[in-house]
Amino acid sequence: MEYTTLLLDMDGTFLDFSAAEHSAFYRAMEAHGYPCDEESYRIYSRINHSLWEAFERGEIDKPTLLFTRFGRLFEQLGIDGDGAAFEEEYQMMLGEGHELIEGAQEVLDWLFPRYDLYVVTNGVEATQRNRLKLSGLDRFMKDIFVSEAVGYQKPQTEFFDYCFQRIPDFQREKTMIIGDSLTSDIQGGNNAGIAACWFNPAGKQNTPGLRIEREIRNLRELKDFL
Repeated sequence: MEYTTLLLDMDGTFLDFSAAEHSAFYRAMEAHGYPCDEESYRIYSRINHSLWEAFERGEIDKPTLLFTRFGRLFEQLGIDGDGAAFEEEYQMMLGEGHELIEGAQEVLDWLFPRYDLYVVTNGVEATQRNRLKLSGLDRFMKDIFVSEAVGYQKPQTEFFDYCFQRIPDFQREKTMIIGDSLTSDIQGGNNAGIAACWFNPAGKQNTPGLRIEREIRNLRELKDFL
């Protein structure tokens, strides 16, 4: 299939969100004198991951996710702090994280003159746009779709319907989503009826029933089949 339009996930695919998240967590915790070691970060990660999964299933909304996670963390760590206020500080620091996944710059330089590129990402609008600007990746994109601004999130079909309506001359059969998350990117692509490429550097197991046109371990592999 000859594709013309690529929907690109950012966190964990082109932007190293893990590095940005880790740095922002430590900086924000240290600024308040809160415990900031790997154990506290692992506890936060478990809480955060659970809430994001609930969000992707449509069980909670974005404000609940954002303004619950640090409250739960503080409760487990015995910290007397305002989780909602801390979230705002954390988002500011997170928005400064713009480390790239290996090969991201090289691959986007190659894709840019050949395809129409769009960002499709779950997250906070201001945070995601700032990270894209700081990384320089925004210059490759025809448009940027962030779940907070869209009002829906991947993998919901409404998120993709919103994007498709704003892509000029959109053709479903010539569109592919590229991302690292089975639950949001690949499931979202399946829900929306478009091809899906799974970026799977860690060699994780696929979920039964999900349709994946391509699986890659390194971003440079995109140049081999696109």
